Amino acid sequence: MKVMESGEDYLETILILQNRSGTVRSIDIAAELKVSRASVSVAMKNLKKADT
Repeated sequence: MKVMESGEDYLETILILQNRSGTVRSIDIAAELKVSRASVSVAMKNLKKADT
């Protein structure tokens, strides 16, 4: 799986949030990375696409 640096940032943030609170919501990722929820949605679609 080839993941770009920004994708790695999202994955690291997801791991951090998972360890911190046990659950991860797109709004939490957006707040942590200071991006919009739409950006999180696009990034998650791209990560899923890269996984196939």
